[in-house]
Amino acid sequence: MDSPVIRVVGAIVERDGAVFAARRNADRSAGGLWEFPGGKVEHGESPEAALRRELREELGVDVTVGEFVDRSLSDVGTARIELSCYAAQFAGEDPSASSDHDAMQWVPLTELSSLRWAPGDVPLLEGLPERLGSLRRDSEAE
Repeated sequence: MDSPVIRVVGAIVERDGAVFAARRNADRSAGGLWEFPGGKVEHGESPEAALRRELREELGVDVTVGEFVDRSLSDVGTARIELSCYAAQFAGEDPSASSDHDAMQWVPLTELSSLRWAPGDVPLLEGLPERLGSLRRDSEAE
């Protein structure tokens, strides 16, 4: 029997060579691990709309969702998590509180491996600086 696939989205917010990361509350699944903030895609919702909704709910911020960055598949318990990450920018102030996280910080791209990441986010870390650089170059060329 195939595991159910849960579609999840994450925001990769980059600024000045660092990305925004959030640590899951201890009482949540993957508690104490770092992630790119986001959440589940609801039935009938586009990934971009889900990302905007989730960041509004969890972080109290509006975001501009940009290009698709990467996708990972991971097994968590009896479910399969499909995490799709998009480049994003905060539309106003940076988040100062979160309903799902106990810490938030900007992490230099060169120091991503210094954090303990949630399993679904780990595959996205390899080559991330290059993918983000490629997206920047593509958008500057347009």
